[in-house]
Amino acid sequence: MRIKGYGAGYQGQGQTGADRERAAAFRSRHSIGERIKGRVLRRDPSGLYWVQVGQEELLARLEVQTEPGDTLMFVVRALVPEIHLQAQQSDAPQDDLPGLVQRFRAARQVFETRADPILGVLSGLPPLLKQRREAFGIALDGDADAARLHGQTQALLARINESLAPGLGAVALYAPWLLPGVRRQEIVRRIKDSSGGGGFAEASMSGRMTGCGGLEVRLLSRPAECSLRLLAERPDQTGELQVELAALVRDGLGVEPHFLGVVKFGSNSGAGVLTELLGDAPLWASGGLNTRV
Repeated sequence: MRIKGYGAGYQGQGQTGADRERAAAFRSRHSIGERIKGRVLRRDPSGLYWVQVGQEELLARLEVQTEPGDTLMFVVRALVPEIHLQAQQSDAPQDDLPGLVQRFRAARQVFETRADPILGVLSGLPPLLKQRREAFGIALDGDADAARLHGQTQALLARINESLAPGLGAVALYAPWLLPGVRRQEIVRRIKDSSGGGGFAEASMSGRMTGCGGLEVRLLSRPAECSLRLLAERPDQTGELQVELAALVRDGLGVEPHFLGVVKFGSNSGAGVLTELLGDAPLWASGGLNTRV
């Protein structure tokens, strides 16, 4: 796939159907923060390099010393509107923020696979925070393997929070008991204070749910009020989730939420809300891969 912005494929020409299909396939297989290997195939007459990344051939500007046949490591920096892969030097740290996010997501998948029976039982409980939290703890006490995997997932999340820039004012959370029907759950919470004492909190949660597909919940709360907005792949399937969310807000905050409606996912949605934290991730000066579709 020729990268728009580099080489002769630019100037608004030539995004073929095959190009778009390869871009869509790449997005379906990869996520923000993921590390993937690429192999340098050949040097292009333009001075750029063709690199094999998974099943795709991409034209790349590489500012690292490399020769055809070399294998490089890339971090997925963005998927929309452009696919952007950042090449890492061979001595790049392995525990930077994008790497930790990738490791957290992998650990979360292993835990959720193991704990699926537990989460299925929790889904049948009323939407009461204390009851669900306590039931989750009791279930983990009776399943040492699930408890171990959950501990590993939370440990990686703690390292993500330690890596965040202090001025970001954000904390990453994982609370599978909160909405046990949601898989791939991740939460980012921000608390903002004002001099007048009218501070407010913002919380974003993403995940996937049977029927709804990919989803995001956006919550804004301040003293005595709360608003909710829901984004989903299939908005018409979110009725039960809306009821559950409203009940959790009433139980947790003691207010009636103001529901702002359901929006269908846009083209830049669905990457997971932890992606919001990667804006302050270190920028490597080693070049990258880039393509617009």
